[in-house]
Amino acid sequence: MLYDFQKKVVLDAGRSHLFACDTGTGKTIMSLHHYLKNSNGEPLLIVAPPQKILEGGWDRDIQKVCDHYGISLSYDTMSYGVIARKAPEYKGWFVIFDECHYVKNSTSQRGKAAAKLIKQSSGFSLLSATPSSNGWEDTINYFIMFGQYKNKTDFHRQHAVWGTLYLGQRTVKKVEGWKDDHLLKAKYQAISTKLSKDECLDLPPLVYEDVVFKRSTEYLKIKKDRLIEKDGGTIAFDTQPKLAHGLRYWANQKDKLSYVEMLAEGTSENIVIFYYYQQEKEDLIQLLGKKKRIYEVSGKKSELPPHETWDQLKDSVTLVQYMAGAAGIELQYANIVVFYTPTYSFQDYEQALGRAYRNGQTKKVTVYRFMTKATIEEKIYEALSAKKGFTDELFEQYISGKGE
Repeated sequence: MLYDFQKKVVLDAGRSHLFACDTGTGKTIMSLHHYLKNSNGEPLLIVAPPQKILEGGWDRDIQKVCDHYGISLSYDTMSYGVIARKAPEYKGWFVIFDECHYVKNSTSQRGKAAAKLIKQSSGFSLLSATPSSNGWEDTINYFIMFGQYKNKTDFHRQHAVWGTLYLGQRTVKKVEGWKDDHLLKAKYQAISTKLSKDECLDLPPLVYEDVVFKRSTEYLKIKKDRLIEKDGGTIAFDTQPKLAHGLRYWANQKDKLSYVEMLAEGTSENIVIFYYYQQEKEDLIQLLGKKKRIYEVSGKKSELPPHETWDQLKDSVTLVQYMAGAAGIELQYANIVVFYTPTYSFQDYEQALGRAYRNGQTKKVTVYRFMTKATIEEKIYEALSAKKGFTDELFEQYISGKGE
């Protein structure tokens, strides 16, 4: 049932293991075999994003494993949103954390609950294509889970290089780097397996097309005056978050919609569009709703085509809000991907790409990145192309002119 590369990963993995493997390499199937290898008959708990549970991917893969080996598995699923409340009910279970970057923050309620759940488990697997997109800071809770450090303070005491951040007359300590990097790498490699698609999968071509637009007059006015007049009223962008959102949204909505309309009219292939703002989704539905079959993954709704219809599916558009569906869902039925508005998060960007370009994709995948010239969007994509997130510091540099 497993490919040779998957067999090797499972064979080499310890009783508890971090599968830091690319999207589409089969982390789900590998983790189920890892459970079968290490289980003594205890039931299995799968902790996953709610969209992944609702979509039914885990149920399908477990059924495949059971049918293949002629066995039955006792298991339950739980979303990350209830982990703090329900974790005590699963003492002694084997646990799989799907998209484990959801619990990488060791000081959050969710991160602490995950660490406690692991302490009472019989063994565990952590799954993520992007477990540590921001470097060693992101690995702290994983190290805690594997018992290598007591807490974040312990990790910082041993490895942090501290500097000073000046905030007016106030100063705060800030981590500026890490010492004993070779030791951290050795510890991380001992608990994890990193696997890229290029190493193991024969996927069809992946093509990027940057679609460049001119910036809107609204954008120029927002950047200069911090306000615009709309629908008989004034919209003020008088705080940094408001200004950042205003610049992202008003870069050029009109031309983006026109391009999507042209793209959709010219193909019967299935399209997935990653968006950020609610108004963008509403505009896209109004534009395409009478011409295409619309599916949606957002904070309020999760509707995807049934897996058994994928082979015959055409003329569909799936609208995915980054925070709701960048991770944990499968979209191999689509081979046209549109990044309508860029996300600040490299992790979400990388995960979103892997929804369609993964094991099971049989067609060439074309990725359209909408980019408005001489706007914040260019700066965001510069950061993402460097495998970094777009931070508040980068935004401040852009606004001040230092990042031009």
